Amino acid sequence: MQIDLKNICFVRHAKSSWVNLELEDIDRPLNKRGERDAPYMATKMVELKILPEIILTSPALRARTTARIFSDAANLESDRFLVKDMLYGADVAGIVKMVQDVDDNIKSVFVFGHNPTLTIMANCFAGVDIDNVPTCGILQAKTMVSSWKDWSPEVSAFVGFYYPKQYAI
Repeated sequence: MQIDLKNICFVRHAKSSWVNLELEDIDRPLNKRGERDAPYMATKMVELKILPEIILTSPALRARTTARIFSDAANLESDRFLVKDMLYGADVAGIVKMVQDVDDNIKSVFVFGHNPTLTIMANCFAGVDIDNVPTCGILQAKTMVSSWKDWSPEVSAFVGFYYPKQYAI
């Protein structure tokens, strides 16, 4: 049985707008900072050659918009962009289960979601102590499992934490 190195990135949506307080939470768009940060971070991931083969995203407009920007930057096929309703309000166990359902032929997964769950997820990786995953923050881990069904943070190595202020934008 061949075991391949697999990549997983957890991405918090870019900064959202609170201008229209009548909007439902799920319908909040990105604000100007989010519209600036998402393309910048997507381009940074392309430069670092950290690319998704599949995107799983929350249905919230701010998450879908952020994920679409990353998808476009990576020239991802449209059938590799999956909106997962359960990512809106998901807990860590729900996200782990969703990742475990990914096809084993996929070697790189990007999951777009929300806080506080992504910060809690970040701290599930050994040696990680992150107070807050900021908007458009990206946590990267690698794992050597033959099947995504065997994936969990405990069998993964944290390899990077990327966020807009790190690059002084």
